[in-house]
Amino acid sequence: MSRGVGVLALFILLRGSDSSLLKWLQIQGAMTAGVGGGQPISFCNVFFFSSLVTGLVILFWDRRGTLRRLPFLTPTDRRLLVTHSFTGFFLAPMAYYLALEHLSVVQQTLLFSLTVPCTALVARFVLKESLPRLFPLSCGLITLGLLLSARAGAMADSPGMALDGRGVAWACVGIAAFAWSGVNARLLSQKSIGVGLSIGVSSLMAAQAFAVIAIVLFGPSHFIALSRWWVLGVIGGYACLVTLGSQWSLMQAYACFGVVTVTVWATLTLVVSLVVAHGLLAEPLSPMAIGAAALIVLAVLVQQWSPMTRPAPEAVSR
Repeated sequence: MSRGVGVLALFILLRGSDSSLLKWLQIQGAMTAGVGGGQPISFCNVFFFSSLVTGLVILFWDRRGTLRRLPFLTPTDRRLLVTHSFTGFFLAPMAYYLALEHLSVVQQTLLFSLTVPCTALVARFVLKESLPRLFPLSCGLITLGLLLSARAGAMADSPGMALDGRGVAWACVGIAAFAWSGVNARLLSQKSIGVGLSIGVSSLMAAQAFAVIAIVLFGPSHFIALSRWWVLGVIGGYACLVTLGSQWSLMQAYACFGVVTVTVWATLTLVVSLVVAHGLLAEPLSPMAIGAAALIVLAVLVQQWSPMTRPAPEAVSR
């Protein structure tokens, strides 16, 4: 039990720190842009290294299961893997990064809380899963929290606290991609497709896409210009500690507690994100922002603990 608590706490800490560390990378890249020895930073090279490290390690860890399952993949399974890689490992991280370029960590964290109800809605229409009975209340609390957060930005003295439309647009793309990826992950799990394929191969496919985009948009210098210490120490540290570490700790937590328990406790990542953003990036935390975060955490807890709606008797008889 103590080991399970430890890996769950590690996941909450790493996942909650993700956006703040990514924002710090963006700031460092912007500060050194055009300066001799500067490190060009974009979603391309950051997520190329992160996806490459995660894909290789997870694929090696589950190599036996992957080799056993690979010959039996149907065309439908392959299409599902490609869709999962595109939505969850390419489009969602890219939108996450681009949203963070135009929003503060606090704003981005609160906006991405919509991923929880959106995933439930997609699962309802695609997988025909039941929604929690208190789902409307949960959505209402999240909406109220987001409105409170927007109000806090509008009342802030700093103009940088106002919501940027470009950031909101990219956040909407990221939320939709994460929601669809969550449904794909459930479909892959139902087909007994292990993490070597669902995470390892998907990450490597995304890494190839990030590399191609970087070469087309920026040229090979986008990688060559990076110093070895920056790649191994900074981006490599982010890839190994945050990206791979959160994936590994999440899998271990699922094994110890199950999906429902982990999902409930994972709401604390929002709190960690706000605290780390305030401590590392000195982002202001207004009482309204804290209240918004509290409402969103309450909304997620209400959704997770709410009993599922039962189908009507006539539907069961059919």
